[in-house]
Amino acid sequence: MISEIKEFLATNVAAFASSIPPRKQTSGGGGVCGFLTGSVNPGNRNVKGTFWAEQSDAGGCQMPQGDYAVTDAIALGQSQALENLKWRQGLCGQVLRIDCGNGPIDAVVASTCNLNSDSCGVDMIGKTWRRATSNKSPGIVDCSVSLTNRNPLNGNDAICYYRPNSETNNNYYAILGVVNTGGRISSSAVAAGVTGRRNNDGWFEFNGSGSPKFQKNAEVVFRYEDGSSSSFQIGNCRNGGQVQIFR
Repeated sequence: MISEIKEFLATNVAAFASSIPPRKQTSGGGGVCGFLTGSVNPGNRNVKGTFWAEQSDAGGCQMPQGDYAVTDAIALGQSQALENLKWRQGLCGQVLRIDCGNGPIDAVVASTCNLNSDSCGVDMIGKTWRRATSNKSPGIVDCSVSLTNRNPLNGNDAICYYRPNSETNNNYYAILGVVNTGGRISSSAVAAGVTGRRNNDGWFEFNGSGSPKFQKNAEVVFRYEDGSSSSFQIGNCRNGGQVQIFR
């Protein structure tokens, strides 16, 4: 009797196992094909999306002129819905992924909107608004927002820039910033031993206090919130030209 039970179990368990379909294999990454994603943030939902203007302004983040791979742009606010993506200086020049119901769009943080207020989430330039909303009239839409590790400018390496419209040959004073950080958010900078000071943009202001410290061979080090850093010789920092206008 026992041998008959064993034979029954062996036969039927094998048949049951063979009837189970193989587990479907899934690819890693989860990104959108063609984009370097690796979102640091999984996405904040119910963020207010609004129409800004047909083009970005010359204030706010004051992005340098360059060969931009990402040409959609937003002004970023400090709405509570943004959570850890509420505007702070290091988010200038980062590429955020916004989805307002018409598919994801990558956009450069080019300016700020209504700081110290809960009234603004992401304010979009004209073409970005139309893509995000499928050509809706200007108004308010709900969006999800996440940080990507995509670079705004073509190229894979971090780039040091002088702030647009600032002096590039002053050994006593310099305004510098870093772009193309792969989603890393800059938090501090030191040039020739001088700690940079920030205003309401992404740039660091360095004052030599009467000493010509910022020679071309002096080093500037930008540190990021994740603990990593990028360093450059000041002579390799690029001229930012005029402020990049996204349109």
